[in-house]
Amino acid sequence: MLIAIDIGNSRIKAGKFIDNKLTEFHSFKDITDILSFLMSNPKDNVAISSVVPDKTKIISEEVFKINGKSPFIITKDVKTNLTLDYKTPETLGLDRLCSAEGAYFLFKNSEEYKNYNESVYILSIDFGTATTINIIKYPGKFIGGLIAPGLEMMFDSLKQKTAQLPLLSISDFVSTIGKDTKSSIASGVVTSVVGMIEKTFNDLINAGTRRDSSLQNVVVYLTGG
Repeated sequence: MLIAIDIGNSRIKAGKFIDNKLTEFHSFKDITDILSFLMSNPKDNVAISSVVPDKTKIISEEVFKINGKSPFIITKDVKTNLTLDYKTPETLGLDRLCSAEGAYFLFKNSEEYKNYNESVYILSIDFGTATTINIIKYPGKFIGGLIAPGLEMMFDSLKQKTAQLPLLSISDFVSTIGKDTKSSIASGVVTSVVGMIEKTFNDLINAGTRRDSSLQNVVVYLTGG
């Protein structure tokens, strides 16, 4: 049994796997909560992906105390199924790398995989503190992507940087055209993210037309939230 831990900027997520199948998923706000979960599963192996080094250290030390084994910590030196076509691989966030690797793994093990060839792009879109779009070009080349403020960060920024706008959330979204200030804010935030995704998707779909007049295939995987 394996517990996979994703330490993000805002939350800590944990998934329990039995025979390579996800059987439990939890999202924790505080370190104390994830430690309680680990203590209730003292015999499980642990793997960690993190973008918060301080929390990685604390949780790693506690894992060793609980089961006597150091967790497997994902670093940039860990071998993946992807090759990186990225100018600064040393700056590539492990969350993005894991997201891309996961999407590629799912794609390779899907029925759709048999129907595609070199004209396919795989997108992993991760809705976290930041919204990231990670792009893989078949067969297994990570070619880059986009990083933008996450939905919550956008809402927070509008509240903090203005004198009168209220703090809202995605649950306030009603429609594209806002009929009052609140619905206009919610629409502006949500539509900006949707527009970014659509623009990326359409650019990749049409990438082949510049070469051979053929459209590209794009497979999308969503995660986060």
